[in-house]
Amino acid sequence: MASTYQLLQKAEKLELLAAELYLALAGRYPGEARALFLRLAQEEGQHATRIRLLAARYRHDTRLVATMSTEAHELDALLEEAGRLLEAVRRGEWDGDQEAALSRAAELETRFCLAHAHCLTRDAHPELLAFFQQLAAQDEAHRQLLAR
Repeated sequence: MASTYQLLQKAEKLELLAAELYLALAGRYPGEARALFLRLAQEEGQHATRIRLLAARYRHDTRLVATMSTEAHELDALLEEAGRLLEAVRRGEWDGDQEAALSRAAELETRFCLAHAHCLTRDAHPELLAFFQQLAAQDEAHRQLLAR
């Protein structure tokens, strides 16, 4: 079982990977898609900053560590997937079909939302629960923008 601080570190890393993925996609597509990917990259970066600040604030708060029992393997799998997708974009495997890229990114946001809404909130302290429910809602908004 991972500590709350370790889970928050993984959550931050996931947001940073998402930001990198969107930046890479912005470099591959023009126009509205580029603007959308740049916007999402910025928002994912903001999510990472918010998680980092939360982790710093609660690093030594044993109330949170004692109440959050989530296993880290779900986050590890999502981190691996996001890393693989980022490398695929960098290799040009997402090039060509802009609608397919938007759709694939929307699918990924669905999994981010699930991680925030379920993996990171299972048995969470109420303050963490509220924080990650907010991020899940933002991920759902991202998914809707991508799925248009």
